[in-house]
Amino acid sequence: MTEVKVHDKYLVVIPRDVRETLGIRIGETVDFIVEQEKAVIYPKRGDPASVEKLHGIIKHKGAIDEGIEKGYAVMGDESR
Repeated sequence: MTEVKVHDKYLVVIPRDVRETLGIRIGETVDFIVEQEKAVIYPKRGDPASVEKLHGIIKHKGAIDEGIEKGYAVMGDESR
């Protein structure tokens, strides 16, 4: 367990070991959920709303399956 300080405006820094374990990167969105009186952090990946925001901005020539496989390769195996 890693202890962190709550800063002004209730900001907290996600410790490096937690970021690396969860694969959290700058700019990603996470959910904080209270479960049994504990705060739990969940990285948001594959969220339908996130996909809708990106719809149409990437141009890909070729089969859709090929594009999907390339996307998985970039995101890593945890996204499957």
